[in-house]
Amino acid sequence: MKQHNQISAPGVTVFTKKPLRVAVALACALSFTAATFNTATLAQVGTPGAREERQSDARNVTPSASAKPATPADKALLDAQFQALIDAYERGDVGFFQAKIDPAMPGYSRVLDAMRRDATSQTRPRLLFTDQTWSIGENVAMLQGVFQKRYFDARNLNPELVTGRVVILLSRDGDLWRISAVTGDSPFESRAVAPCHTGTVRLISPPNANAEPFFVEIDDADLAGLPSIQADIVTDKGDREFITLNALNPDGLFRAQVNARRLTAQGSAVTGNGQIELIGDAVVTARYNDQCVAISRAQQITQATETRRDPGTLGQVACRLGGNATFVSLATSSGGAAGTLPLTIELFDPDLAGLPSIDVLLRTSSGDSEIITLGAAGNLGRFLTTSVPARVGPNVTASARNGTLDIGAAMGFTVEYLDQRAGAIGRTQTVSSDCGSLPSGYQAAQLACSINSTSNAVSASQASVLPISLSVTDPDLALTNPPFVNVTIRNSAGDSELVRLDPAGVGRYAASTLSLRQSAAIANNGVLEFPSLGSISAEYTDTTNASGVANVVIGAGCGAVVQSVTQPPVNVAPPVVAPSFTLATVEFTVVGVGTQSPQAFSSQITQGNCSITVRDPDLAGQSSVSVDLRAVQQSSGKVDTETFTLAAVSPGVFSRTTCPYQGYVGSNQQVAAIFNPLPNNGAINLGGGATQLTVSFVDTTAPGGGSQTVSRSVTVNN
Repeated sequence: MKQHNQISAPGVTVFTKKPLRVAVALACALSFTAATFNTATLAQVGTPGAREERQSDARNVTPSASAKPATPADKALLDAQFQALIDAYERGDVGFFQAKIDPAMPGYSRVLDAMRRDATSQTRPRLLFTDQTWSIGENVAMLQGVFQKRYFDARNLNPELVTGRVVILLSRDGDLWRISAVTGDSPFESRAVAPCHTGTVRLISPPNANAEPFFVEIDDADLAGLPSIQADIVTDKGDREFITLNALNPDGLFRAQVNARRLTAQGSAVTGNGQIELIGDAVVTARYNDQCVAISRAQQITQATETRRDPGTLGQVACRLGGNATFVSLATSSGGAAGTLPLTIELFDPDLAGLPSIDVLLRTSSGDSEIITLGAAGNLGRFLTTSVPARVGPNVTASARNGTLDIGAAMGFTVEYLDQRAGAIGRTQTVSSDCGSLPSGYQAAQLACSINSTSNAVSASQASVLPISLSVTDPDLALTNPPFVNVTIRNSAGDSELVRLDPAGVGRYAASTLSLRQSAAIANNGVLEFPSLGSISAEYTDTTNASGVANVVIGAGCGAVVQSVTQPPVNVAPPVVAPSFTLATVEFTVVGVGTQSPQAFSSQITQGNCSITVRDPDLAGQSSVSVDLRAVQQSSGKVDTETFTLAAVSPGVFSRTTCPYQGYVGSNQQVAAIFNPLPNNGAINLGGGATQLTVSFVDTTAPGGGSQTVSRSVTVNN
């Protein structure tokens, strides 16, 4: 039976389960070990001269009478801390284990690297020390013993056993004991070096490599058994994200999903927001720190890289034929010479942001095709033109790709744009738009007039209503759909009046009554006066005649007044008849401003297209009228007010086709921060965004007497 002995020498206490002579020998070995590892605090033995001789002959050490031997309490403290060290190793707690090792220990890094490898390659390790001998000094201690280490291999769960003999030297710092040296067979690393594998990184993307999420896989058998690992993803656009890959199996295969989204060319990536931001064609790299590479058995960065192509955005193209242009009107104005066609073509494709221009293909139904260059409107991928070179005439023949549209008759127009990046990798798509058609010409209007009465009577001094069928049929009016048309009614006595015809179908307008009175003729007062009996006729001015000649007057006879009413007695005053007035109408349209056909205005006053028309038969004798325009910016509520003059274009019809605008847009197409409208400066002040424009006309001769304001509003965008 072995006995547990304790012997004491000055400054040294030996606890052993060996025979006593072994303990004495180990006490001497402790002195030698202390000298070997340069631990001068071991037992604090010797004189200054003796300390100098310890390196050459440890046997000459003479114990100091003042040395303090270790006590069982010291042994208990050492046992508790050493056991805590063993527990940390068994549970793979590298941080705690590292804190219990002196950084100055020879082989410090090798022991920690071995500890880390064992933590991933071993499952349920158990470390047992047998046949122990402790030699404890005041500040150093030494363990000699036999150990057994049992564990399961994490890769295949095979049981393993490692045994050996070890000498461990510990140094004391207050109440903390730390390992200072390990000789012999180290229990903290496998006897056989674990297999070393080079890891593999894979990026798994969807087929079109768009902005959908992608997966990162890392396969490294050295990491078998870990629940997760860390990797980072970087792009050549400056983005970087750290991700956690979870284990798919216990063999070292890990996977994580990475979210991605597309940004425009003006966007910027944000590091650390949990998703990869892609700008254009982006190079994506996934990487991790491979601690064990098979060739060099050293660590290095293992990575995989791919280029995720930008599939682009499908462009949008719009095309509109401006105004009421027809073949006849264009041919008449150009006479077959080269001119321009009022055709607005607009393209929006953010993939083209920053380009100065882009080409589209314009086709005609007659077979002509021309390349049209659209200029950049800003730097966000928007391109625009509002006119196209054209040659119009009856004898013009189509000649493709000569730089000018050849228009020899009525035809339709389409525009095409080939989008090289239409939303899928490797895909192109032609985007087209119908521009409308150019009518062949105008049609002749028809005028009909007949009196629907058997008496055909006219009252003396007092206006009477005569039933009449008065109509105008003009298919050309279907293009603009005016709210009414005017017909001039004349009689044989020289009186003439404007009669308003209201819509009665597509391109047709009609009236059913006519005011007459037996008196001296007074023109343009709304009543047809007859000094005596006579005939009635009607006239309509066709502004869009089929021959191409404007303002052709068409006439028609309506009948005659065949009966009159006896004049009242001279001493009886005639009844007072209130004059008959017509309420004015206002038409207001804007061209060249707004989301449908936008135009950026500078801070200078610009003449833009518009159409303001006031129709009031009561004002047939006036040469002009004034209207008030009120502009209200929707975002700020700021108001601009202007007064514009409309010239008479026919009796009772006043119009203008241009409006002065003043915008606040800088060179970068951004609205200036300060927008202060200037009322009555002669221009419509537009701020950024939506602005409501309202045209108002005060009709001073409204039906029923008094004045009435008639207005029309539109909303535009600058």
